[in-house]
Amino acid sequence: MEATSSGPKGHQRVRMDRDLRAERAAALARRGAAAGESETGVDHLVCACGSERYGLPVTAVAQILPMRPCTPMPGAVPALIGLVALSGRIVGVLSLARALGRPDAAPDPESDGGHLVVLRSALSHAQPHHQGLVQPLAFAVDRVLGIVRAAGSSAASSGIADPDGLGNEAASGYAPGATSDGRPDFVVIDLPRLLRRVLP
Repeated sequence: MEATSSGPKGHQRVRMDRDLRAERAAALARRGAAAGESETGVDHLVCACGSERYGLPVTAVAQILPMRPCTPMPGAVPALIGLVALSGRIVGVLSLARALGRPDAAPDPESDGGHLVVLRSALSHAQPHHQGLVQPLAFAVDRVLGIVRAAGSSAASSGIADPDGLGNEAASGYAPGATSDGRPDFVVIDLPRLLRRVLP
């Protein structure tokens, strides 16, 4: 921004520049939110936990990393494996299988297998707040299989718990596989609902 003179015209120019930047930021945010969604479906990151496959919305994923050792937290919620330090932040690591009430398929932190799926901080509205602080989170999974587009589910947004009768309120639908393109079938996860249920 170039220097402006003080006075009514200078203040007006600064205000116009600020408004223009705010409009651009809002437009970019809208475009980013719609990037993973199209007329034909929503992109999901498909992860394996044991023999089961789960899809997390790609827009909720910040990064994927190899599994690393976690520091256990005594007295923590059952789904919490522990804490790891990532890029100067302390991140809580949840077992996706435990969070869904399935047999524990969390990878052994001492082995070379498994992945951490780090979530974006935009999911903070689903987490409990302690004086406005939000704990960054990651899911521990056995493997990340890839990105698959699945048809958008209106049931997930309608507020119906377990619309397909999958036996889990955090599941918002089922995406059947397609043998023609080798696409796997998977259970679609409603992340805000899952985090509200798992975290105290």
